[in-house]
Amino acid sequence: MEVLLGAWREALRADKAVVQLLRIRTVLDLEFYDHITAVLREIESASRLLRDLYDLFPIYRSRVPIIIYYLDIILPSLERTIKNMMAYIDNDAFPARTQWTLMVERLGDQGGMSLPTRFVMYVDLLVQLVRLLSRSPLYDPTTLELLRMRHLRLRLLQGIPAPPAPAVPHHAPIQPTEADLERRHWAEKIFDDQPHSTTGLRHRRESMCFGPPMVDVKLGIIHGSSVLFKLPFDKNRLSVTLYLQPDVPDMTRLLCRWLDPYMNPLTACYGVHELCVRRKGSSLQFRRWSVNKMHPKLWMALFFKTWEKMVLFHCAFGALKSRCPLTISVTPEDVCLPGEKRLFQGKIIDDGFEHILTVLQDQKCGGIRLHAAVRSGELRRCPVWTAFITHQSQSPQWLDRRSRHRVWLRDIYPYVFCQKYKKKHQMKRHGEFELYFVTEDAADAFQDMFQESSDAGGGEIVVVG
Repeated sequence: MEVLLGAWREALRADKAVVQLLRIRTVLDLEFYDHITAVLREIESASRLLRDLYDLFPIYRSRVPIIIYYLDIILPSLERTIKNMMAYIDNDAFPARTQWTLMVERLGDQGGMSLPTRFVMYVDLLVQLVRLLSRSPLYDPTTLELLRMRHLRLRLLQGIPAPPAPAVPHHAPIQPTEADLERRHWAEKIFDDQPHSTTGLRHRRESMCFGPPMVDVKLGIIHGSSVLFKLPFDKNRLSVTLYLQPDVPDMTRLLCRWLDPYMNPLTACYGVHELCVRRKGSSLQFRRWSVNKMHPKLWMALFFKTWEKMVLFHCAFGALKSRCPLTISVTPEDVCLPGEKRLFQGKIIDDGFEHILTVLQDQKCGGIRLHAAVRSGELRRCPVWTAFITHQSQSPQWLDRRSRHRVWLRDIYPYVFCQKYKKKHQMKRHGEFELYFVTEDAADAFQDMFQESSDAGGGEIVVVG
């Protein structure tokens, strides 16, 4: 559909405006910095959301007609605004200061709102369209209607006539309850919240997909599929979407979209069972089986800004691959992140299951986390949950030994990778998280490791039971 390609074109147009604004911000005095940054931030967000829509189109193809009307509202207005901006900021006849001031003066008169406010309005509408397309529980039909009216007024002031009425009317979904949100697939919740601590990774490069690209019919996207999560890399120049197929439980596929040298979007898609992962520095590298060469071949390298996000992505992939019915074998690197030192390991009873609890420290950035995995059976070593240890662990109130086998931890936020596991069963009245160790020796060793050493990485590796 032409309007879908239009979303991609406007993302490219926004990127060009960003380049010019960055140039102007570098040249001008600090007095302009905050104002230019406010505009930049919203244009970059608009570009990212337009690419989000484009990435979701193949998976939610049947729902695309619902949002066509709203795209017909926003895209011509956005195009007009950015073209008007470029007439000033990409005009070599003016110095940078004049480019900026003229643009702000002329475009600020349209719609009675500042330029940053106008782009906030664009971004707000695009956010609702992404949620509407993907059936997000955060979609708000009242907000969408208010934004629709505001955009139509802006179009009128821009001299753009209103588009035709929508061909496919839609009905607003019922507002989800807390129980509905809790019943979502665990992978949909993994990246809901930012980790309470972030540990930066160094030696990052641009994420890449090495293809080959696939035409739409080769992607294998089945009607009724649903997105588990989508992560952008390098300002959404590359994106990765994990989605669940509707026909068989736990059938998960990974869709990658990247750019060719001419900024055209390319896509490829594989089942998680067809991929294996390994860590290299600050990246996760995914390999696929090459039929021609009869050995694994590098398909995609994702570079992460933070250790926490890399850990969550790796654990999610390992858990999804372990449970996929088409998976033949799971390698140790699929479920155990390389580059981490094991500080402690012991058995726990966790929501009625017996798990292996490991304390791991990253050898590059020094981050420490708790990691619970399946102890035995077909899913052995499959991640169940992980929790990042923050500066709160330095407090004497962080760890409370409640009995010979029970330890309570404060300010612990487990990220869960299993649908059957309910972390609320381990949570206590005031938010403490309970660890129930199978042996008293394991509880002793765990307590000693955190309470007797200010440097958790300096002691012997403790394996109990």
